[in-house]
Amino acid sequence: MDNHSTPRFPISLRGSWFGLNQEFRQRLKSIAITPVQYTTLRNICEFQGKVLNQRNLSELVISNENNLTAILQKLEQRGLVERKASSSDRRSKTITPTTRGQEIFHEAQIIARELEEKIFSEFSDSEKESLLDSLAVCSQKLQKIGGVSAVTPQ
Repeated sequence: MDNHSTPRFPISLRGSWFGLNQEFRQRLKSIAITPVQYTTLRNICEFQGKVLNQRNLSELVISNENNLTAILQKLEQRGLVERKASSSDRRSKTITPTTRGQEIFHEAQIIARELEEKIFSEFSDSEKESLLDSLAVCSQKLQKIGGVSAVTPQ
């Protein structure tokens, strides 16, 4: 086989991600939230009880602070999160979910789990484990060679 007919890693990974993201976006339409808003809200809700500021959150969602600001503004306008000046540093804002934000997160989480189950129903148990293990190794290797923090699948 020549190089042109062999699937290339970045294209395969991007294609899988694009397909997953597109399907998730369609399923989330019913609650009017996007995949990136879900990821942001998920991190905020799961961090609850601890002090979370925009800098911490940008690292968790692997986004720059400017992009994150736009996402947070949309979530705040919808009444899903609150940003308040930090009591320890007035330049920093802490972020917390509202009750409505927690409700939307839980609705979206159900949709995310259903999609994951649907996708993995197409895999054998060993294929699923192999895929998850390979993605975890890939994240670790990328972090090692690039020095950039990568998300390790859980």
